[in-house]
Amino acid sequence: MALRGVSVGPSVRLVTDGGGKPVTETDQPEVPVGFAASYTLVDVGERIEQVWSVEPRSRGEDALTVATMAAKSLPDADAAMVPLLYPSWYVGMAEYRAGERVERGGSLYRCLQTHQPRLGTEPEATTSLWEAIEG
Repeated sequence: MALRGVSVGPSVRLVTDGGGKPVTETDQPEVPVGFAASYTLVDVGERIEQVWSVEPRSRGEDALTVATMAAKSLPDADAAMVPLLYPSWYVGMAEYRAGERVERGGSLYRCLQTHQPRLGTEPEATTSLWEAIEG
């Protein structure tokens, strides 16, 4: 089903009732490191076009990226003080590798053996797969 939309003030609202104008979608542009892509929908008369912009990320995003990279080399005692710098445990991951650290519920855990995550293998519930890292 093709997208359709209507202009509402300075913005565009997508519609599902078959009315409105056709929306022309475009491919996301390549984004260099340190930048982010976002799009707007612009009413150009007979149709609505998707227009992309590529802009530098914010200082906060860059600072978080650097902190996350640096966190990989922190000793456990220091890492436990900043658990949110580590990826959150997620059942949809392909696998967790032995030694990998993850955050869950504000706590930090280390994977003890490489495995595919499934429901029931949450770090706080599976001491054979995970160990809590204390500060």
